[in-house]
Amino acid sequence: MYSTTVTTYTTLKKKKEKLTDKKQRVEHAVEEVKRNPVEEVEADVQRWLTKVNNVIEDAGKILLRHEDKAKKRCFMGLCPNLIRRHQISRKASKALPIVVGAREEGNFEKVSYRITPQGIGAVKGFELFESRTLAADEIMNALKDVDVNLIGVYGMGGVGKTTLVKQIAAQVKEYGIFKLVVMATVTHNPDLKTVQQQIADWLDYKFDVESVEVRAARLSERIKREEKILIILDDIWAAIKLEEVGIPYGPDHKGSKILMTSRNQSVLLEMGVQRYVLLEVLQHQEAWNLFEKIVGDLKDSNLRPIAIEVAERCAGLPILIVPVATGLKNKQMFEWNDALEELKKFDGKGDEARVYSALELSYNFLRDEERFCSDF
Repeated sequence: MYSTTVTTYTTLKKKKEKLTDKKQRVEHAVEEVKRNPVEEVEADVQRWLTKVNNVIEDAGKILLRHEDKAKKRCFMGLCPNLIRRHQISRKASKALPIVVGAREEGNFEKVSYRITPQGIGAVKGFELFESRTLAADEIMNALKDVDVNLIGVYGMGGVGKTTLVKQIAAQVKEYGIFKLVVMATVTHNPDLKTVQQQIADWLDYKFDVESVEVRAARLSERIKREEKILIILDDIWAAIKLEEVGIPYGPDHKGSKILMTSRNQSVLLEMGVQRYVLLEVLQHQEAWNLFEKIVGDLKDSNLRPIAIEVAERCAGLPILIVPVATGLKNKQMFEWNDALEELKKFDGKGDEARVYSALELSYNFLRDEERFCSDF
């Protein structure tokens, strides 16, 4: 009987060690998951770890009692309590299959699952003016047209193209027109790897190669797995080849549509858009309504004509109206006059210069609420 008891304890000790090793491996995998923001630990893995901690603790207590008893020898006719030793042996026999079973339960194929990307949210404070409603309707109709795969939105810089397509993205996802919407910014100096990576991030796809061509092929295959996907390519300055990025469309993948924005219609035409929409500056009343909404009530009646002139010099561009109105809110008369004079300096110098001037004004207002800096 003593030999059997020793064998039971020896086996229990080995199985407990193996279970502890398994637990540590799972914990390492869980720690890796926690460092990845697009993954979550499976619920059964979390429950198993909690259970295993208890199993290991109970087995450890039994083994410790056994070791204490084993150290005690018969001395001068006095021996350890054999009944107590038998009770501990029975506990060890019961614990053994529990330890073995817990280890087998830990054979997980995977410890985590991918979180579905939340998608592009609606733009906070978005104002859908009449001029924007018309453009948005044209875009939505094109997206619903089964014969159209490539849609373009063009207009001068700062007119609100990015804001509009983000709002469209939120709507088509909400209405179930597309199951997934991804977005990449191309910029005036496009790097195909960067564009590929932006799209891959939305898809929770990881590249394991550096070759642009191989990445394009793999990205294309990944996109084809999406039944209905809208890919937004924003701020395109020069035509790029979608195949070189790895974006399938048309006969290659009828489930995908590409919505592009650019300042130049010619760029979109070169890329083969089938439907394009011009986004113009805000109409005069729309621009004033936006400006007035931000600056609030003009208590000084003398400010109103100056405010109207400032708003007009923002040329109907939301990128100017929003920061300038925000910066001038609750400002004094001399600050309004200074802002107006600063904007006048850029008359006839082009829209980019005007945008720069307005952003500088806004920056100075936000940097120092106590003084207006006009020394650029």
